[in-house]
Amino acid sequence: MKVTLVCFGSLRDLLPGGGTSNRADFDLPDGATAGDALEALGAPGRQVFALLIDGRRATLDASLHEGAELTLMPPFSGGAPGARVT
Repeated sequence: MKVTLVCFGSLRDLLPGGGTSNRADFDLPDGATAGDALEALGAPGRQVFALLIDGRRATLDASLHEGAELTLMPPFSGGAPGARVT
């Protein structure tokens, strides 16, 4: 099955060829999970802070489907001390 992989930050280095910017199509076997995708990409788990399937937070055991969008996000850092989101 074909899924669209979206990677941010240093995770863009994991994108298979043929992608543009931070997106690429990726082929996986039917019934694959998000964890299977990370394994196929060779992504170290500690580099992935969050993953989303079709814009919703997911876990490694979440099933993917044909046409799914799998987003990988690295750990975030920065901001000013004492800054608050309101």
